[in-house]
Amino acid sequence: MKKVFLLIAVLFSLATATQAQKAATATKWSQLTDEEKLMKAQGFREDNQNYLKNTLKLSDDQRNDIDNINLCYIASLDRIDRYGKDDATKEKWAKTVTAARGAQLDVIMGPENHKKYHDYVVGKLEKAAGK
Repeated sequence: MKKVFLLIAVLFSLATATQAQKAATATKWSQLTDEEKLMKAQGFREDNQNYLKNTLKLSDDQRNDIDNINLCYIASLDRIDRYGKDDATKEKWAKTVTAARGAQLDVIMGPENHKKYHDYVVGKLEKAAGK
């Protein structure tokens, strides 16, 4: 279950490249069954882990730390959604935790690798959306 939350966190946090990408991804994602979502999330996570390990040459500790950051991030977004009073407040808080997550990833993998990883994930999402 931890891996599912991690993967979902990665999917949603990195899909913020453009509003169009979000809409295309959300529409397709919402049409999937829970089992299909789980399978896609696991496959997406495996690909990302391979990229982090083999292309960016991150250590096991770095990849574990990234997993932990993503779990905390998705949990934070869940709490914001649950307890936020209105959409404007939720958006403000979500931007704050997203910026904090980005800063943590910069510390773990370095800004250059973080940018490469972001570009890699955005490319995967565009390809999945058929762009």
